[in-house]
Amino acid sequence: MKRRDFFKLGAALTATTVADGVLGGNSSILKGKVTLASGGKDYSVKTGKERTLIPSACWQCVARCSNVCFTENGRLQKIEGNPKAIRNRGKLCAKGQAGINQLYDPDRILHPMKRVGKRGEGKWKRISWDEALDELTARLKKIKDAGTPEKFMFHYGRMKGSDDKIIKGNFLPLFGTKTIGNHTSICETAKWVGQELTWGKHYDVNDMNHTRMILNFGCNLFEAHTSHIQIAQRTIEAMTERGVKMVTFDVRLSNTAAKSSEWVPIRPGTDGAVVLAMAHVVMKKGLYDADFIDKWTNVSIQELKDHLEQYTPQWAEGVSTVSASKITALAIEFAETKPSTIVSYRGAVGTYNGVNTERAIKTLDAICGNIDVKGGTCHGVGAKWKYPKPSGTHPKGLKLTDGLKGDSVLPNHHISHRVLKAIKDGSGGEIDTYMVYCYEPVYSNGEVAENIEILKNEKLIPYFVMVNPFYSEASALADLILPDVTYLERWSWEDMVCYEMIPEFYLRQPVVKPLGESRQLQDVFCDIAPRLGIDLGFKSAEEFIHKSCEKSNIDFEELKKNGVWHDTNEKPHYMGYAKPIPEKVYKATNVLFDQETGVYWNWKKSKAKSREEAEQKGYSGTKYGYKGYVAQKFKHGVFIGFKPDKINKSGYFEVFSSILKEKGMDPMPCYMVDPDRKPIGLDELTLITYKVNVQIHSRSQNCKWLSEIYHDNPAWINPKTAARMGIEDGDEINVKSPVGQIVTKARVTQSIHPEAIGISHHCGHWEYGKVASGKSAPGTIPMDSDENRI
Repeated sequence: MKRRDFFKLGAALTATTVADGVLGGNSSILKGKVTLASGGKDYSVKTGKERTLIPSACWQCVARCSNVCFTENGRLQKIEGNPKAIRNRGKLCAKGQAGINQLYDPDRILHPMKRVGKRGEGKWKRISWDEALDELTARLKKIKDAGTPEKFMFHYGRMKGSDDKIIKGNFLPLFGTKTIGNHTSICETAKWVGQELTWGKHYDVNDMNHTRMILNFGCNLFEAHTSHIQIAQRTIEAMTERGVKMVTFDVRLSNTAAKSSEWVPIRPGTDGAVVLAMAHVVMKKGLYDADFIDKWTNVSIQELKDHLEQYTPQWAEGVSTVSASKITALAIEFAETKPSTIVSYRGAVGTYNGVNTERAIKTLDAICGNIDVKGGTCHGVGAKWKYPKPSGTHPKGLKLTDGLKGDSVLPNHHISHRVLKAIKDGSGGEIDTYMVYCYEPVYSNGEVAENIEILKNEKLIPYFVMVNPFYSEASALADLILPDVTYLERWSWEDMVCYEMIPEFYLRQPVVKPLGESRQLQDVFCDIAPRLGIDLGFKSAEEFIHKSCEKSNIDFEELKKNGVWHDTNEKPHYMGYAKPIPEKVYKATNVLFDQETGVYWNWKKSKAKSREEAEQKGYSGTKYGYKGYVAQKFKHGVFIGFKPDKINKSGYFEVFSSILKEKGMDPMPCYMVDPDRKPIGLDELTLITYKVNVQIHSRSQNCKWLSEIYHDNPAWINPKTAARMGIEDGDEINVKSPVGQIVTKARVTQSIHPEAIGISHHCGHWEYGKVASGKSAPGTIPMDSDENRI
């Protein structure tokens, strides 16, 4: 096209219209009309032939969006969102599209690797899968035969859906170990515990499709969220198409704060003070939902007023630096705008007051009448898969005394970032075999230098197995590396929550054959099981999914074809807590009524030894009473209520927590002064970490498309603070804490609170391949021509 024709076309396009998928216009450049394709197709740029479409599911972040992958001659060429999915509605972020980089990363580990030098020395030899499995199985068999299966510790990070059920639901119980670590304590523990104390089961979903106002405390939802693409696109639509107002409280001017109706800078860790002050205003001015409080909560209106009396907007201003007038005005507007919803995440809950902040947020939503209503803050709805489970008798399951609780009051999701410390000081018992899967205990946990020291110590950890497609900082310290597949080469079913409030079943299936000798860990365990005398009842991840589909009445072949399925007759699930329970259910055999809490519970499902013991200890006193929960007796009848999870709370929306009271803590949502926070001095700031929209925690920096966009970790610092310290933009600075230090460059910007310094989580690898670290992984192929552009 000639330059003059290009500009003619640009001018012509201003006169065109798009309606019903048809592009048309009056310009002679556009002859006739062009019908736009509805998506779900792609063509070769060389031959023009249509590429093969394979629906699957992303795994670049926990949102796990449905996708479609286009292949040509057996090679993946492009990834898009699945247009048939009601969850992500055909949308996919940059991280999901860049998965191609991970699949074809020249620094992938494609063969089992065995250490031949000292740990961390970087000396390896390639071995066969038979050799690798013989060695691993021999160790596992030895501890199993010795009656100490708990000496096998399995530590995982991202493992959801069927991936979790195969390993945690089947293999590990049959092997006999409960020595299992996760990553939740460095992620969202405080948020989940806050919800478990208040309304029971999580997740929470903000119904952006129907809300009229949004308060956002510390969540960068336009860049990173548990359901990033789902919530981001619906929030954008709400703001642009319906004029919904979103006010974001954040220490930093994130892209979400920048695109909000208003950004309110807040002192780090003080969100809870503002929330409690807002609740104070709502109760003081009589803007509360008296019906919800009276029917469904375990406190009275007067009790709420009395408790919140101390949390005035003037008090909160002194704590948070947010003005009292701003707090008051927003509280009134939020209470009067119905329905409305509150978003919260790590900026608010990843702090000393995190659990109480989440409790306060849910309480504010509750007193304004926003709980589980259309347009409010709702319990998430995900697919309820039925799947194969261990049959017959199997080991009771043993675990080492984890030594991880420390001073934690409710370690509901474990404190697994302390695993290595517990191994070091002996409080975790003696580990024989430590296997890590989709987790980076060196890079992602705090106190990196100590993590390296412990993992190098063969007396503390005799045998360390790393399961990873890539050579990471932890892989470099392992005895054995098992090359896992990427998400584009694996079988899984998924069950993530859906913002349409309707469960969507969906599938992840291989879009290409596994590269090299990489193997899905779930299949590896299927191979190991018979060597250990374990009968799983299935021989592969694919067979497990096939059987899950049969049990769940889902057509496996149709699911493979479409990638997603939902019941088109299903209605959105609102106000689930108000479901009445028939008498035959709550008066069934083995169901007891607990006078103290008003809970009906099945004593057998609670694992009580006998009915007599259950009656004596009661619902609250039985360790796993919540597992037997059936219903709650309210003043107006028996309903499902707010079903508990992890702890023996009642079926009420619990503003007052008797569980916390028994542990010597304030039973009402409160604000506590962080005892570790020192007065702000000349060189004392609060460090915040954050995530961006084109990187994934610690495991995407090898993606060249993403790292081309984002590859630096400057420290954000306010101009007033920088001037006081004599720091100029671009200066190299040393950020120190009691456990370590980081050398980086200063980014002087008004986009951060003067009392904070902010560094993103992502960059700074010293392994993980050429793009991430400048260093190739052992035994890998040379990089392409882009190597010279790093």
